[in-house]
Amino acid sequence: MRHRHLIWIFIVVMATPVCADTKIMLPDPKKFADNEKHFLVQTTMPGEFKSLDAVVLALMTLSPQAPNKNLTAPFFPETTAGGAETKEPLYRSFRGLRKKGKTVTLRFSGDAMNYLNSAISMQDFIKGALEETIKLHASDCKTIQYEVDGKVVEDWDA
Repeated sequence: MRHRHLIWIFIVVMATPVCADTKIMLPDPKKFADNEKHFLVQTTMPGEFKSLDAVVLALMTLSPQAPNKNLTAPFFPETTAGGAETKEPLYRSFRGLRKKGKTVTLRFSGDAMNYLNSAISMQDFIKGALEETIKLHASDCKTIQYEVDGKVVEDWDA
């Protein structure tokens, strides 16, 4: 009889799904406003993502579910200064990434420029979150590029 209870406990424990979270970096607006150099804060989002491509896409879609609600998920129209002109979230423009050596190239369609080429503070929030999250998961990455409509963008308005 005693063994039967142990078996049931073992079955229940093994049947319970293990929920792993993925580490991400998000901006803390208070630290940014206080001019702190390190305003990006490590937190988590639900899910365990294996590929860098999946991590980046999940960052752009699941970051509002981070447990620290003081952080900003800057990938949605309601979080950008140009919210009226930005109708789609950034993930809708994401076309994947390419990793070659120590360089990661994030690929987007032209609509992403509403986010990527926004006011300098928003650029810091958006690109900072993307780049620091990539560095968490690809520690060998030294360079991150942004490709929009097939061309690498090197000059940003601000």
